[in-house]
Amino acid sequence: MDNTYKMAWIKSIVEICENNCKEKIHFDEISLLIYKHYWNQTFFFNLNQGSNRNKKPKIIQYVEDGIKQYKNKFNTSQPISFVKHPLAYDLFVPFKKISTILKQDVAWRFLELGKDKYDIYDLDLQNRIISVKKPLLIKEFADPINQIINYRWSQKLEDLDGSPRIIKKIKGVDRDQTPKRKSLKPYRKFLDIENPNKICFLTGEKIQDNDLSIDHVIPWSYMYSDDLWNLVYVSKSANSSKSNIMPDKEIIQKLIKRNKKLLKELIINGYTGKSVDELQLSIDKDFVVHHWTGFKN
Repeated sequence: MDNTYKMAWIKSIVEICENNCKEKIHFDEISLLIYKHYWNQTFFFNLNQGSNRNKKPKIIQYVEDGIKQYKNKFNTSQPISFVKHPLAYDLFVPFKKISTILKQDVAWRFLELGKDKYDIYDLDLQNRIISVKKPLLIKEFADPINQIINYRWSQKLEDLDGSPRIIKKIKGVDRDQTPKRKSLKPYRKFLDIENPNKICFLTGEKIQDNDLSIDHVIPWSYMYSDDLWNLVYVSKSANSSKSNIMPDKEIIQKLIKRNKKLLKELIINGYTGKSVDELQLSIDKDFVVHHWTGFKN
């Protein structure tokens, strides 16, 4: 597999069997669901689905174009699940183009593995229709089948994308879920020790109480976790303008120095426990540079 098309293909077929349990399925119906799965993974986590980072798979290009149109139309960069998009089923989806890709490169290839050919569905390429052999059986075992698909998809993305917590990211947008961020307020007691005057990490200016926010230096969409070593005080306006852009080397060096100072202050003030231990580990293992380099790549 040079990309994850086969995983998106079979996941969409299973979803149709699970919800409608019908035998004959047109490529256009599968195309919509494939677009939905890629929309969620791309918008929330920007996962790399192909082997050539400079030439993304065509379907991913269509999805990115749709996301760009959505951002421009609604003037927002806030990710949204495809099914919650107010115009999801009316705009953006190039059914025929995706259907053509499925016809040329996916539908028939999925049935072949080495010298073996599997009898999962009959294929009518001319009319772009598959006839699933056992839709009731797929419906009955949809849950374990989906777990297997997610696992295989995650395996492939570990090679193609390489970002942390791949399995959690796939599960996070499975079954049309919306990844939820946890409150960062519990981290304030730690950040206050090192930065009691609430100086913005990005601008160096004092933050007013009504403008205070906590930010992930290396974006949450890449890390998909809240780690003390990656959290800083910023003003809401600076946080908003930063979005998910890659921090430069100066910011990374500044974060490394902040973490060493933060650890020292926490130890002096008698803090112990999981967050302190993880902060110490992040310094020992150079997590900042490691994850920043991975995000750059």
